[in-house]
Amino acid sequence: MAGEATPLDALVAEMLGDIGKLHDAVGLLTGTINEAGANIQVTINQLEAAGEKYNQAVLAANLRSKNEMIAYLKTVSATSIAKTTEEQREIVQKLLREAVSKEITALKKALAESSMNHRVSFLSSWGKILICCSLTALIGSAITVELIQRLGIS
Repeated sequence: MAGEATPLDALVAEMLGDIGKLHDAVGLLTGTINEAGANIQVTINQLEAAGEKYNQAVLAANLRSKNEMIAYLKTVSATSIAKTTEEQREIVQKLLREAVSKEITALKKALAESSMNHRVSFLSSWGKILICCSLTALIGSAITVELIQRLGIS
């Protein structure tokens, strides 16, 4: 009886064969899983590198935009300052012209009145003082305008 195979022996042999196939399949699966893990790690490294490149590109674009904005603001500021300066210069010149014009008008009026009334004594004393004061005011105004223009205050 020892030489004859029983159905139980055949069943055991078939189970052992199936277990061997399963063992071989698990071995192949382990290799495949390890290879997939390595591939996933390579993919992770590539994604991290791509993310860092993207971050650097965004930073460079932000810096470029910042520099362009600064240049634009400098241009706009310079234009605005020049315009404001020109407006202020024109206002100061207008005020000076008006002041000088009023002084000249007052001087002409005083001279006309004195010549109409034939006040020789007035011309000899007060007239001379008035003329000197008016000329001093005119010269002072002219010097002020010249200084303003040369110093670039306008």
